[in-house]
Amino acid sequence: MQCLDTMIIRGGSSKGVYLDVRDLPPAGPARDAVILKIFGSPDKRQIDGLGGADKLTSKVCVMGPPSRDDCDVDYLFGQVNQTLPKIDWTSNCGNLSSGAAYYGALKGYGQMSANGTMRVRVHQVNLGRRILADVPMRDDAPEVEGDFAIGGVPGTAARINLDFGDFAGAVVKRGLLPTGNPTDLIDVPGLGQTHMSIVDMANLHVFVRASDVGLDTSQSIFDLQVDTALVQRLEHVRAAACQHIGFGAGHDMDELMRISVNPLLFVVAPPRAYTTNTGDAVAADDHDLFARSMARYEFSKAYPGSGSVGTAVAAGLPGTLAHEATRPSAIATRAFTLRVGHPGGTLSVDAAVNPQDHAVAYARLGRTARLLMDGRAYYR
Repeated sequence: MQCLDTMIIRGGSSKGVYLDVRDLPPAGPARDAVILKIFGSPDKRQIDGLGGADKLTSKVCVMGPPSRDDCDVDYLFGQVNQTLPKIDWTSNCGNLSSGAAYYGALKGYGQMSANGTMRVRVHQVNLGRRILADVPMRDDAPEVEGDFAIGGVPGTAARINLDFGDFAGAVVKRGLLPTGNPTDLIDVPGLGQTHMSIVDMANLHVFVRASDVGLDTSQSIFDLQVDTALVQRLEHVRAAACQHIGFGAGHDMDELMRISVNPLLFVVAPPRAYTTNTGDAVAADDHDLFARSMARYEFSKAYPGSGSVGTAVAAGLPGTLAHEATRPSAIATRAFTLRVGHPGGTLSVDAAVNPQDHAVAYARLGRTARLLMDGRAYYR
């Protein structure tokens, strides 16, 4: 039996296992094998490991000293597959970015400011970009008590502010709009010519209209998930978007769609009244854009942190489907706050986007985080 020093941190509406890069083998098959054993993958229940049998809780964060002079800590994200012996190292998790900032503050890696917060500059290693995080502190430790609530997480806690303004064009490296167009008409098996907006911001995002893909906005996320025909149609959309821009070229596309977080798919519609996963009512006036997210054949029970940033920036770009579906008054100026209605509730993102040159001045998301466990993980 072997063991590793381990932290489990809830970051936003996700939960991750945080490991020190210095305790792991070099990047490659040997490292992946250790992490898969720690999580108990492949096994849908992950019964023999720390994985939570859900995509929101089967995530690893490899932390370490900064490899950039302008950062305080390195953060490498891995989406651990539950049913395949695979880890996706090609994306970012916006929710667990708050956990990475919390980890950095817990270790004292950042710089204290006069207002009692610690600025932690996080190097997001997967995409090579920088997150600017402000973590509230108390007695040299991250504050956990507060009045900030996020959809998908019970109760309230201290707000951690994350700025992803550095992440435009981070995945495909062709700018905010990889195709050069705010919306493209792309052929999708089973759907035919379908309008899509492909936006590269914090992760790779694809937006489609709910009416175009046959998604019933009155249904719960659980009812949508058991609609296998719908899920298959949406995976065809993801694959078609990939093929259109050459993302994942040379890979078996079906396997890629089961492993890769990117592209995240967002089915959008104008604001409407709906009920959350926990039975709470959300009025149409409580949000500016209705959205449902999915990737790897599974709808998200909340909303991806990176996806919320990408959604806000997309909403600020005239011609995208996110812009089309958003309440006009919410995006009337270049700097705005977008409220997204998702299955776990609502979230808000502050963004500033220049619609002419697509420059992103900032994209700020509020999250909460908490240390759940600090100890050792044992694996065979």
